[in-house]
Amino acid sequence: MKSSVVAALVIAMTALAVGPVHAVTKEELVAAVVQREAQRQRAMIDVDLAAIDDLFAVDATYIHSNGLAQTKAGVVAMLEKKELRYVSFDVKEVTYRVYGETVVCTGMQSIELTSSGRPFTSNSRFMTVYAMIDGKPRVVAYQSTLLPEIVKQETTQGD
Repeated sequence: MKSSVVAALVIAMTALAVGPVHAVTKEELVAAVVQREAQRQRAMIDVDLAAIDDLFAVDATYIHSNGLAQTKAGVVAMLEKKELRYVSFDVKEVTYRVYGETVVCTGMQSIELTSSGRPFTSNSRFMTVYAMIDGKPRVVAYQSTLLPEIVKQETTQGD
C-alpha cells in the first residue's frame, strides 16, 4: 500500500516538474516547414546526406517529375552515384495547408539539374507532405509533375 502511494506521489511530482507540454501552433508548424523546405533544397544541391537523412522520414516516397518513384534510400543512392545533381531551385506560389501535425506544401518550381550528366530544367508543380516525426517535420511524400508548355508561358508572362 505504501509503495503505491509513494509511486503516485513520484508520478505527480514528475508531472509538476516537467510542466505542461507546449502544443505547436499552426503558425509555428508552418514556419518550421518553411525552414525545413529551404534546408531540403540546399541538402539536395549540396548532396548533404546527413541533412537528407534528418529531413526525410525513413519510409518517405519521392516521385520525380518523370514519374520515377523512389524510397528515401533510392534518392540517396542516386545522389551518391551522381546520377542526379541538383544545381538550383526557383520556387514560386507556395501554399501551406495544415492538418493536425501534417503540412501539405504545394507550388511551382523550376529546378536546374543534371540527369546522367545531361543538363535539364524541370518546370513543374510540386507537392511536399511533412509530418511531425520525433519532434521534427519530416518529408513523408514528395511529387512533382512537369508543366505543359502552355502553363510555362502563362506563368512567365507576368514576370
